Amino acid sequence: MRKAISSSAFLFPALTMIGVSLVSTAALTTPARAQQAMLCGLRDDMGKMLDQRFGEQPQAGGIVGDRIVELLVSQSGSWTILITGADGRSCVVTGGDDWTDQPVTSPSKVKADKVKIESTL
Repeated sequence: MRKAISSSAFLFPALTMIGVSLVSTAALTTPARAQQAMLCGLRDDMGKMLDQRFGEQPQAGGIVGDRIVELLVSQSGSWTILITGADGRSCVVTGGDDWTDQPVTSPSKVKADKVKIESTL
């Protein structure tokens, strides 16, 4: 029997796991190396830049420790994960293309031009 999974039921746990992993990695990275590897700035400035360059808008987010993890997505499918500290400073952690709000059950089913997903419980 197939049962549809809502995108929010999948998205929140996935973002939580990603956020915990990213915060843990950032905590283990030396400050100098982290600054070289990430694009950072004030949250408002980073949001404006991602909107102007890629058309990305906040779609989901969560709190991990004292940081906010956000997923910004454009209508064309580009996406960025942004982490913001209590000081208001945000850093781009990663980004990509072809975002889908459906669970990807098998990497072999992902196509460059179209994403096909089958979910079973």
